[in-house]
Amino acid sequence: MDVACGTCRGCCTSSYFIKVRAHERAALDAIGVDYLRPLPGSTNGAQLMGFHENGHCFMFANGNCAIYAHRPETCRTYDCRVFTAASMNAGEGRTEINERIASWRFEYPTPRDREEHRAVTATANFLRQQVVRFPGGYVPSRPSDIAVLAVKAYQVFLDPPPSDAEISAAIIRAIQEFDRQTHLQEKAECLD
Repeated sequence: MDVACGTCRGCCTSSYFIKVRAHERAALDAIGVDYLRPLPGSTNGAQLMGFHENGHCFMFANGNCAIYAHRPETCRTYDCRVFTAASMNAGEGRTEINERIASWRFEYPTPRDREEHRAVTATANFLRQQVVRFPGGYVPSRPSDIAVLAVKAYQVFLDPPPSDAEISAAIIRAIQEFDRQTHLQEKAECLD
């Protein structure tokens, strides 16, 4: 889906580390080795690009992305509407993104659409409020990670199980199934 960025450059100026996958040769070449570091814990050659002291991406110049045609997948797929869907902001210091998040409005052509949005919000709230219900008490702390997990597992809150323990187990299963389906889809696309 196209991301409706318009003139917003919040993600380019908000101190985000950008993951660049090993297969993204054009992005890696455009960025250059001086701005890349190995992604901690990565076994597949992914790199990490940081940002300047002012929080601007190394590739942000003259108000735009200097490598836009070759930007990493992380940048291509970033969509701040996920925060609005989860009724969250992007975190401290991300003023421009948070203003953009507050400006998004969703339309609900059907009652089911409204229910699904409420389910995303409920999932995000559960993830933040019920951390102890997850293995090792671990739920990511970054708002972007929580919002993405909420989108992956929102179906759980369309008809939630009766207990918090069952809800957390259902969320884990939903996320695993989402990731499995995504992996299968990516494999199929590579074969085409």
